[in-house]
Amino acid sequence: MQYENKNVEELFKYYSKIAPYDSKILNVKFLLLKGDYETALNGLFGLKPLAIANKNSEKFFQYQCLYGQVCQKLGLKAEVESIKSYLLTSKYLKQSIFVDLAVDKNSFDIFPFNIRLALLRSAIKDYNENNNTTGLFQANFWLAEILQNNRSQSGIALETALSLGNKVDSELYSKIFTDNYISKNYAKQGNFRKAFDLLEPYQNTFAELSDVNFKADYLKNLAISSANVQAFGNLNRINLSYFQIVENQNAEMASARAILINNIKKENEEKLISNNDLFRNICISIFVFLICLISIYYFYRIKKKRAKKSATEEEDAKNFVIPDKTEKRILSKLEEFEKSQKYIQKKVSLKMLAQQFDTNPTYLSEIINKHKNSNYNAYINNLRIDYIVSKINENPEYRKYKVSYLADECGFSSHSLFTTVFKNRMNLSPTEYLQKLNE
Repeated sequence: MQYENKNVEELFKYYSKIAPYDSKILNVKFLLLKGDYETALNGLFGLKPLAIANKNSEKFFQYQCLYGQVCQKLGLKAEVESIKSYLLTSKYLKQSIFVDLAVDKNSFDIFPFNIRLALLRSAIKDYNENNNTTGLFQANFWLAEILQNNRSQSGIALETALSLGNKVDSELYSKIFTDNYISKNYAKQGNFRKAFDLLEPYQNTFAELSDVNFKADYLKNLAISSANVQAFGNLNRINLSYFQIVENQNAEMASARAILINNIKKENEEKLISNNDLFRNICISIFVFLICLISIYYFYRIKKKRAKKSATEEEDAKNFVIPDKTEKRILSKLEEFEKSQKYIQKKVSLKMLAQQFDTNPTYLSEIINKHKNSNYNAYINNLRIDYIVSKINENPEYRKYKVSYLADECGFSSHSLFTTVFKNRMNLSPTEYLQKLNE
């Protein structure tokens, strides 16, 4: 599952005949490894009825582990806390059933440090008893990573992992996994040449791996080491591959998050409806009836107040006129502001700019809407995009920079917002635009 895509579907079909539920669990894990969150969610939704049929079963524990991992990845903190409270008190956690799910280190992220450590050691014990070389190989690397603050124990775990590398079924997987880990230590020490020499040979083969997070980590490490040894030949391609994975994952997660939130909302609404009883319905009916009586009683009075308020608002709107002299002065200030390129500063708010122009935010906003054909935020963001596009077109060096650097350069604090605004402005994403120029 972790180191190749081929034949996996056939394996699942075969395994489903022996252990149908376990096969579905593993299929969801595989989809999460690949970064296919929407399909993984659909798989989880299909597992749920079987799991909740018995909340004291191993099936429910396995389902909650996977559901917790998805919620953790998608940033649903409230759901994570609820799931965590169940998992930490489950008897199956103590019985080491969890090792069946420990096929990637993200499986442990939902738990506190001491629990992660205990689970990982329990998994290692189980893998050892069952001669699971691949499990031992990976788990010892993860153990070394968790124990970074304990150099002695971390070193022992790392040595164990390295000694198992040649025994793993997939030579390619074990080599990339090992060399990627070691290269990070070389990079921390400033020895980017050794890091590059370890990673460079896998440029054309890493794509065969299933784990999308591991592939992204490999590309990131390769890009850093390549840049530091000035191996620029494939750096652009490496960066493009890395950011393509990141952008695809961000899009996948955003879509899956929306689906999951809607599903949770729907379930909560269904629970609320199912918990309503006759007494509550009668109380609601009485309450609504009383509200209606009160509404009728005050209807004329409220209507009169609204009419008066509406007339006042209309009068205020008629009186809202910016003097010509003030309008010209603000337009002149805006022109100076654009020429000075101060819009690339990250904290340029409407209020702050109004203070600098010695005017009020309402006037400034109205003039921007009137003369720039956009609201304040769109006006600033478009100036920033035009600025960075000019830099990219005029200076070829800018075409070598990462998208995150370009976003920061022109004042965006969010990489994703920069990508969205850039695409809206240029009809191409930053990556596509850079690629088109480099062609």
